[in-house]
Amino acid sequence: MLIANKHLMKTLRNSYIPVVVLIAMMLAAACQSGQKKSSTLIEDVDKEALIEDMEAFHQVYHLYPSPAEMLSVIDMADVAYDGSLLNPTEKADQYLDSKSKSTILGVYMADLAYAALFGRHEETLDLLETVKSLSEEININEAVDESMIQKARDNVEFLDSLYNISNDAFMNILSFCDRNDRMNTVVMISAGALTESLFFAVNMIDDYRTADYLLQHLADQKYTIDNFMMFAGGLESDDPMVESTISDLNMIKDIYDGIKAGTGGVTIKAANDSDSKQPKKLVIGGADSASQPSLTEEEFAALKEAVIELRNNIVNGNL
Repeated sequence: MLIANKHLMKTLRNSYIPVVVLIAMMLAAACQSGQKKSSTLIEDVDKEALIEDMEAFHQVYHLYPSPAEMLSVIDMADVAYDGSLLNPTEKADQYLDSKSKSTILGVYMADLAYAALFGRHEETLDLLETVKSLSEEININEAVDESMIQKARDNVEFLDSLYNISNDAFMNILSFCDRNDRMNTVVMISAGALTESLFFAVNMIDDYRTADYLLQHLADQKYTIDNFMMFAGGLESDDPMVESTISDLNMIKDIYDGIKAGTGGVTIKAANDSDSKQPKKLVIGGADSASQPSLTEEEFAALKEAVIELRNNIVNGNL
């Protein structure tokens, strides 16, 4: 969680970030539970602590779920691994300028998460090496170091470990950039990771009529892109690379702006659990059809086309 400067805190004080936070928390917790339910349990949290955290959300300017969190829907959907969707690691040295290197680093971070979630050992290690190399090239090499690579090698047989390493690598990069005033780099890396995550999502859906769960997951990213664009647009920066990155994503943002938003409320209550020895749990409700955004078939087709176009422009160096 990255803390905003005073100007951004004031700008976002009356924003809808608490709603975005709840959506992200529901997605992350649902992914870990591996269950398709209309409400989500968050363990080891008491209600007072969550309320305190929500009061602090006004100080948060960027809550972007990691690619591993966005793609954890894989655990709950009947989809097969498709290595052709990855951007080949052999192309990593083709990206020459700062924007393309930073954005493609985000793409490879999403590729890393995708491979790790499917337990693809060799691909995960190759991608982690590529992420390390690109991080060095844009001078954020402390974020992904040799110890992380070795940890992945040592735990290559353990799916949970690969997932956690993928997630840690992404969060380490964002944290490093935050500590070193590299927020323009955060914008570009996050844009690449977001685009690649959406690219995987749209390609997981073969038939609109039978993809209810995946479609809902894709529609929920309306909140993710809203939050990201608000963060990127709120930076006090005249960096043309940030401005062009925002422009790159506008066609996807426009489609999400047009989809039907949810109308239901979000509720938080303590779970009924007779076993006092179990961790305290909260139930975040409202994850039903009335409270979630939805995608029509036409909107999905337009979104898929826009995502594929942007992703191909990124990996082909056409931005």
